[in-house]
Amino acid sequence: EIQVVDEIYDKFAASKMGIDRHGQVCVMIHCGSRGMGHQVATDALVAMEKAMKRDKIEVNDRQLACAYINSQEGQDYLKGMAAAANYAWVNRSSMTFLTRQAFAKMFNSTPDDLDMQMIYDVSHNIAKVE
Repeated sequence: EIQVVDEIYDKFAASKMGIDRHGQVCVMIHCGSRGMGHQVATDALVAMEKAMKRDKIEVNDRQLACAYINSQEGQDYLKGMAAAANYAWVNRSSMTFLTRQAFAKMFNSTPDDLDMQMIYDVSHNIAKVE
């Protein structure tokens, strides 16, 4: 999505991200694992419900299904989730690269000369071991 800066609410924070003027063009890429994460979660719910019965774990809502992290179900989920997160990261990285190349071609320039820098890349729906 191609966007144009219309208003800056926090000049300090915006300048730290390289957003420093009205009319500045930004590109937002929002893409994930193309359904892989959803499938991992769906499969994990089924496996974790069985593990919860086996391990006598009770929760108030099916969506809170869980398993001990060191159990087979816990490890399977962490591995599946990591695969989906990696897929999503590569997907966003590839789209970013191709977007930069398209702008460079359209403006007969280079992405660096166009100052096309990534502001941030964030993942969501991800679990991390603390």
